[in-house]
Amino acid sequence: MIAYLKWKIMELTFNKVVILPNSWVGYEIFISELVYSGLQGLEEIELFIYHHRTENSQILFGFIEKEEKQIFEELIKVNWVGWKVALNILSIWINRLIEAIKSSDNKTIESIKWIWKKWASKIILELKDSDIIKSYSSINGTGSEFTNSELGTGTRWISQKYQDVINTLVAMWYKKEDIEKTLVNLPESINSINDIIPFVIRNI
Repeated sequence: MIAYLKWKIMELTFNKVVILPNSWVGYEIFISELVYSGLQGLEEIELFIYHHRTENSQILFGFIEKEEKQIFEELIKVNWVGWKVALNILSIWINRLIEAIKSSDNKTIESIKWIWKKWASKIILELKDSDIIKSYSSINGTGSEFTNSELGTGTRWISQKYQDVINTLVAMWYKKEDIEKTLVNLPESINSINDIIPFVIRNI
């Protein structure tokens, strides 16, 4: 079983990456849009791999964080949630997904493309008590705030947290251009992502 890969990127699209770990074999790896945004501009990558094997096929899925892989594994255990839907769910900011599950926030889960109300309730019910959901806050309990100075000027911002905000709202069907225009006017006093997202929604 393949669990981890690190090497050069040969091809990168919004839902998959091809890497070449040696001169003989190239691996095609399916990824979420959030992982895609984190890989842009890189020549070499390292990914945690979920290796899905059946009698007729083998598919690789890649994740930047080990915890993302673990949550993916929990998601595909839920009835009706296949790997395409699971990757789409992981395309929103992962801390927001975890908080939505912990707080039984159905609306956030329902806002994700392809997720119906019944699915949202089932995902929350089956994942809420899982070990990875319970422990995630202690894993990623820091780094949830940033200041406007990190964003730079205009729309060419480099903050990863800025990208997390964009990805979350785009997954909720907001237009990227509208999000960026609204973030330019973000008050200095608002520096928590959990406060920034509602601010943008209110002001788009």
